[in-house]
Amino acid sequence: MKKEMSIILISFRSILNYKSSVLLLMLQASIQIMISVFLWTYIYQSNQINIAGYDFTSMVQYYLGTIIFSYFVFYPVDWEINDDVHSGNFFSILIKPVTFYKYYFCKMLGDRLAHLLFIIIPVILFSSVYYKNELLTIEILILGSIAIILSMVLWFLISCCVGMLSFWLENIFFVLTVKEIVIQFLSGILLPLSFFSNNFRLFLDVLPFNFNITLYIPSYPTHESDSNPVYFLNPA
Repeated sequence: MKKEMSIILISFRSILNYKSSVLLLMLQASIQIMISVFLWTYIYQSNQINIAGYDFTSMVQYYLGTIIFSYFVFYPVDWEINDDVHSGNFFSILIKPVTFYKYYFCKMLGDRLAHLLFIIIPVILFSSVYYKNELLTIEILILGSIAIILSMVLWFLISCCVGMLSFWLENIFFVLTVKEIVIQFLSGILLPLSFFSNNFRLFLDVLPFNFNITLYIPSYPTHESDSNPVYFLNPA
């Protein structure tokens, strides 16, 4: 366990060592939140009570959830595997006292903890100003932590499978780029999945991608006409 903790701490400290990176992380999260709020404020000014079952509050809650999940879960494991394989560093990882799966997962965990530490600050500030911290209840924090861990494991396994293609292909840049675009679309990061037809949603239920995000963030409102805010996490 000490070996794994050492890898996590090294990865965590590597982010903190660069002050500019910390400031950029907070700035990036703040800009994403403001863009989401301003965009949906403009859309909901067109006298629509709700869109696909979402009112303005629930829509902002949804995108806050996707921001937190994406910052914590979407670590480029496959990009690192590709770089290590073609640079020869992968073979030095194989002789480490931990398996390469543990090495990449611990490195991912340390990096994501550093990211979450700083992007959660603008999220809390936004929640306290606009919602008086109604978005950050004990239930949300507990269920959200469990959801993030499960999603992170699923993302890690998918990324490792894709990253292993670097052993057979000289350059998987195109594959990795397409994979990120497809997952962001099919997991509901770009748009809530309730925006699409029922047949398309049935198809998505067979795929694992929506379990990265939308299993825990309600992209399927239970009542299309309900204008009440939906919860940040879906307890069902």
